Amino acid sequence: MANIKISEDKINVIKDICKSFGNRAGEVINVLHQVQGRFGYLPAEVQEVVAHELNIPVAKVYGIVSFYSFFTMEPKGEHPIDICLGTACYVRGAEKVLDAFQRPGRQVHR
Repeated sequence: MANIKISEDKINVIKDICKSFGNRAGEVINVLHQVQGRFGYLPAEVQEVVAHELNIPVAKVYGIVSFYSFFTMEPKGEHPIDICLGTACYVRGAEKVLDAFQRPGRQVHR
């Protein structure tokens, strides 16, 4: 695990969370929820620690994180904003709202 670039304190927090679920592989989703709740997102380094502690392949953890929409591998803002782009919203001017958010200096995640 030498390629992990997170602090020892964070690693210990992850280990404690895994321990609280008995380091059981079947609790991986619960562990990931707790870890994401603590750090806000699940970067690759965090996934590696979780996989190691639960004794499961990193690919399995990544598969879960990338499959479920409630997990994120990138930090998000404190107040995420979603703009409806469905037909009904688009007809009512959603494109103007989207354009306002895409002005220079704004970062947009789709």
